[in-house]
Amino acid sequence: MLAGKMEYMGDATWWDERFRSRENALMSPEAKLKLDLKYFAESNKILDLASGDGRNAIYLAKIGYEVYAVDFSTEALNRLKSFATSERLEIAIKLMDITSKDEVSKLGVKVDAVIVNHYRMAREIYPMLITWINDGGILWVNGFEDVPEDNPNIREQDILRDSDFELLKHCTLLDKEKYEVGDRKFVRYVWKK
Repeated sequence: MLAGKMEYMGDATWWDERFRSRENALMSPEAKLKLDLKYFAESNKILDLASGDGRNAIYLAKIGYEVYAVDFSTEALNRLKSFATSERLEIAIKLMDITSKDEVSKLGVKVDAVIVNHYRMAREIYPMLITWINDGGILWVNGFEDVPEDNPNIREQDILRDSDFELLKHCTLLDKEKYEVGDRKFVRYVWKK
């Protein structure tokens, strides 16, 4: 474990080290995302924000979506590039500090959907995300509902809350689902612009 204060959600250096130490194999895509593909029926372009090394980006590209992947970990994006190359997939990749409102405001893409998986964005970022989504598009957010006992890296400030979305305007909550995987509790939100 790294010395010093660890920041699961907001420390790119910590994530670089974590990705560097992983075996050279891509994790399976998020099971909830696969179950929720019905929400992306009208989507062509999807932005995977906080993509990590691409477990969801690779999956979405394989099934035919045009994917943009953004993360703040250089090591994660290097792994994503390698996985995409070996699968002969084209994924637009961008290194960006997604904890910075100023930096995120400069992304400037237009997509049909944004997915955020296992990352709690600052609530001030969500109104910016919505401006990148075409009318009728989807914002899909999935994360921890409770601090899991088996993962000391997840802290109270990493837990998704309804209040995270209070600044969203002109959006409709299509679905909110609480679910469990083993002893871990999650919550998933689907918003439509």
